[in-house]
Formats: sequence, C-alpha cells, structure tokens
Amino acid sequence: MLLYQCPCCDYFSLDDRGEYSICSVCFWEDSGWDVDCPDEYSGPNHMTLREGRRNFQRFGACDYRMLRSVLPPAARSRYRCSPRVLRGVASTGVGSTGVGQ
Repeated sequence: MLLYQCPCCDYFSLDDRGEYSICSVCFWEDSGWDVDCPDEYSGPNHMTLREGRRNFQRFGACDYRMLRSVLPPAARSRYRCSPRVLRGVASTGVGSTGVGQ
C-alpha cells in the first residue's frame, strides 16, 4: 500500500494527502499544507507546521496534549522516515501549543 509523507514528522504514514487524515506517528491533521509553507497557521492543528515539527522533535507529538494518542517510538519503525529541513523565517510562535502551555 502506498503511503504519503506526513509534513510534520516526515514519516510515510498517511493514506492520502490533503484529506484531513490524522498521522498515527505525530497526530498532525493533514490539510494539504506542506514544508513549502511552514509558517502558515493550520486551522485544524491550531499551530503552524514549523511549531508542530518542533514539538515532534522535542517530545514526539505535534501537540503535547496528543502525546498519549501517538505511536510510541519503538512502533514507528514500521513506517519509513525521510527527514526534510524547513526553509524560511520562523514565525513568532503566537498560539504555540508546546510543553507548558
């Protein structure tokens, strides 16, 4: 089965793109925005993609409140991962949903 790359965690875990699928690895809701627009606010996720990616790197989910809903690190190995680097200037982070907020 063909899987698509999640714009947040970079794992190939989505059945389709832009159809509001939830990534089982990081819990990002895929609205079709990708790494070319990392600082655009994502309504479904209540943060920017850059914030979601930063959160995933810090604690393993796009949003700390979703941590109990994501796959544990050991279970992620069933998905291929191909890390990408975001370009551009980071936003101010207004509305961030990271740890402690």
